[in-house]
Parts: sequence; C-alpha cells; structure tokens
Amino acid sequence: MKNRVVKTEKNILSDYFTKESTKTFLHEMDIALRSLSYGEVLRVVLNYNILKLVEVKEFLSAYAEMLRSWQKPYEGTIIVGEIITRASKCIACVYGKDMTVYEFQYKHSRAKEPYNYIVYGYNFGMLYDIQDGILNDLRICNAFLSKSEMQNLSK
Repeated sequence: MKNRVVKTEKNILSDYFTKESTKTFLHEMDIALRSLSYGEVLRVVLNYNILKLVEVKEFLSAYAEMLRSWQKPYEGTIIVGEIITRASKCIACVYGKDMTVYEFQYKHSRAKEPYNYIVYGYNFGMLYDIQDGILNDLRICNAFLSKSEMQNLSK
C-alpha cells in the first residue's frame, strides 16, 4: 500500500488563526472598523485569506448593510467628532457575551436646510468569539446593553 498524502482544507475560521495572529487581527480590525470604511474592513479580511468562509461573508454583508443604513453619499454624510468605543454585553443571540460597541455622530452636510445641521448618533457592536485565544467567529451585533445599563451592571 502506498503512502498517501491527505490534503486538509481550512474550512472554519479558527483554522486560519493562532493566538498571535488573532491578537494582530483584532487590532487591525479595530482600526478598520474605526474608519467606517467597507474597503478597509475588506482589506483586513483579504490579508488573512478568510473571505471564502461563510461566516466572514455573512459578517461583511451585515457590515455593508449597517453602513448603508446611515450613510447617504448623495447628501454628503460626514462623521462629526471621534468614533469612540466602549465595552458592552450582547442581549440577543450570544446573551451575556462581552463585545465592543463603536459609537459616533454624523450629519448629512449637503441635505436641504435645516436638515444639514442635524447631528445624528449611531452605534453598532462587534462581537468576537475567541476560544483558547483563537478567533472562532466574528459578527456585527445591534442588540447590546446601553452605557447606563453597563454602569448599573457594575454597581
């Protein structure tokens, strides 16, 4: 019987990461998410060669949909101030899971007056499933504890 080499495919997200590369990925993704640019987030995904994975495609789809929900390029949507982050917890699909919330304000600078002066607020959560230091899943989350709920939780 001949020795056969069995070719193994990487089929799940954790196959692509080590503890070290997970840390680097999280840092790079944080920078990309703060840019609020689909292109920057996609660049990080491509750098790790994980675009073919179903969970990554779902994440990118949800991220793109989130961006479309508030951006109005024809009305000159601009970010007002800084994008800040805070800790929170999921209250839906992964109940109680720690996550990071990104919060920012924006306005539509080319909208008709007086609407071009209105400053809106928006936030979204980023949830990572990390087991034994290795990334297993990532997703956009919109069901999380508010800042005041988190403060009450820590009392």
